[in-house]
Amino acid sequence: MGTLEAGTAIVFGKLIEGFKMPWSRDEYYDVVVVPGFSDGHAHPQVVDAGLVDGRKWADSYDWIENRRLRVDEAAIRADVELSSRLAELVYKRALLEGTTLIAVTGRLEANYLAWKRSPDKPRVAFLPTVMRRKGWATPGDIARLARDLAPSLSDNLTRLGVFVHSLRYAGDMLPDALNLAKSLGGVLGLHLSEGRREMHMLARHLRGRRPWVRVVAVHCMEDEDPSRLGISCVGCPGTNMILYGRTRKTLKGVTSFGSDWPLLLGTVPMHLGLIKSLYPGRMESIMERATIGGYHDYGLSHQGDLAAYDGKPSSLLEGGLKPRMVSVAGRITVYEGRLASTGETHHDVLKGIDEAIREAMESYPIPQLA
Repeated sequence: MGTLEAGTAIVFGKLIEGFKMPWSRDEYYDVVVVPGFSDGHAHPQVVDAGLVDGRKWADSYDWIENRRLRVDEAAIRADVELSSRLAELVYKRALLEGTTLIAVTGRLEANYLAWKRSPDKPRVAFLPTVMRRKGWATPGDIARLARDLAPSLSDNLTRLGVFVHSLRYAGDMLPDALNLAKSLGGVLGLHLSEGRREMHMLARHLRGRRPWVRVVAVHCMEDEDPSRLGISCVGCPGTNMILYGRTRKTLKGVTSFGSDWPLLLGTVPMHLGLIKSLYPGRMESIMERATIGGYHDYGLSHQGDLAAYDGKPSSLLEGGLKPRMVSVAGRITVYEGRLASTGETHHDVLKGIDEAIREAMESYPIPQLA
């Protein structure tokens, strides 16, 4: 038995100098983050955001209904092989950026297949999306698939829940989604208050259904306090600023952070510089939410999870460092800046992402309107 030492450690968001812990061998790093970073909200099949030059949307519904996509998202989801490769690239990128837990929406079959065949795995909260629109799953679809997958999911590394896209697009499926979340172990995610106040609407749906379901809302941009409903909130400042030109004014009520579009923007550690600029003087609060926050939101263990870096702590806090070593549940998944099983670097994975996005665009294009 050896010792893992670091000049500086960030443990549950708290800064500790002269860090030591038992380890399989003697190793030293400049900075160790315990646990690693958590990404509380990720769409692993998003390869195009449908942006219009200079346009800022009023809210999420405005964006969904008026964006200009170059790719057929429903066709990508229907292509399980392509969707699973995109998810696998997300998992690889997450680990190589120091993200040890990621919550993924979208198509369950693809996200699970990618995780199963990945030799180096982050912890994953699977939150398949329910949406009352063509090409999306219903609670019944997810329930049937969940019965098949549940026995093969590890309680220690994964959590299975449901993601309701939004209150408007859930329609009459929301009660069934809540019941399904209960039967799967109690996690329901949804986009909420993304440009308009919606918490009072959610409160009506949750009446009499708490506390047996863990609700994780995403975005929560408006001046409403999620904690008053007893729910968690994943802030996504990066995409909020891109789409709406604004985000939540304070960290009150925010329990973790998400990247939203990890293929396009990277996972949470890549957003630290922006988050720091939006909430100056709140670094310990930011790091708590960026690390242990997601674990608390989804009720997953953090035992044996960490990311270790060489470089200045200030560089890490600006999103400028990649980990030299990453451990998930005590298993080394990244060593010397490479995936432990395949030897791939961050650069290799970014190249793979570019190739996969190009394939998706060429295979499932949407002709642009004149």
